[in-house]
Amino acid sequence: MTAVTPLFQTQSAIGDFTIRDVIEGQTAGQLIVAADDWGWWTTLLGGDTIAPTTGIQQTVAVGLLRAGFLTRRGHRYHLTHTGHDVGKNRGFVRCAVRGWEPTFRQLSSAAHDEYIPAATEAGEVARACTDIARRRPEIFAGIGQTIATDTPGCTIDLGCADAGRVQALAGIATQERFLGVDIEAEVIEAATADVAELGLAERITLLAGSVQPERQPPAWLAHVDRDSVTTAMSFFLLHQLASDGEGIAAVLRGWMDWFPNMRRLVVGDGYLLEADYWTQQPWFSPTYEIYHTITGVRLWTQAEYEAAYAELGWTVTRRMDDHTMLVTTILERR
Repeated sequence: MTAVTPLFQTQSAIGDFTIRDVIEGQTAGQLIVAADDWGWWTTLLGGDTIAPTTGIQQTVAVGLLRAGFLTRRGHRYHLTHTGHDVGKNRGFVRCAVRGWEPTFRQLSSAAHDEYIPAATEAGEVARACTDIARRRPEIFAGIGQTIATDTPGCTIDLGCADAGRVQALAGIATQERFLGVDIEAEVIEAATADVAELGLAERITLLAGSVQPERQPPAWLAHVDRDSVTTAMSFFLLHQLASDGEGIAAVLRGWMDWFPNMRRLVVGDGYLLEADYWTQQPWFSPTYEIYHTITGVRLWTQAEYEAAYAELGWTVTRRMDDHTMLVTTILERR
């Protein structure tokens, strides 16, 4: 078991979960995601207020107020300090209460199974991943500026979800071309329409397919100018590909074979941070750990990532921590 240092502790002493935490927490999660679907958090984080216009909106707003996320002045609602944190971190909430809920629902009928196959709401997970990545704009700015200051080439996002990341980076590295690949064909179809509506279709290409290196290259690779790819990115996916395959180095080696001129690698992923009690871990870390354990996916420590990078000749040029367990690393080839 990997020890968790005091830096990661969320409380000074081990605390107990109560039945109230369980029930009201689930209710609050549903209200947070509904408010996000209505665009409330974007509005509130932008410095504006909201004014519910229907009975159901009023019910949700009052619930968020009673939870301590909003405060009311007249007919309008403002963010509290806690609400600001909720709004910025709504991607994690969406992942847990919408994206991963079908997987957890299978537990009741799987008492004698070793693992449960992941059953996710793909669109919800895709949106959550983009929200999580965007919660720290300075990290995205760091990635975009690194790409922008280099000779223009093609950046590929391996496991691009709803293409929110490449859309954001396209606005920073304005001379770069972008390619996104994701296994969820319906998500790619919807994202392609979004890219076209934004007028970015000439710079962003999206393809459906697996990004797991296999003996035979994936079909989508035949439609790519492999030599033009100079930067490869992967967010929230490398741990699963490494678990399904032969480890982190094997996946990276496969990508390096696909793109012989790749000189930059950007990896955003979650580190394994175990502890005896949930309250000793960073928030969301227990959910992240348990979800992957029940689906048979191994999580990896920081030392294991860094050993794989070194083995393949990659040098860390920048490391940006987000949420303690999530780390975005920019690497260059020696």
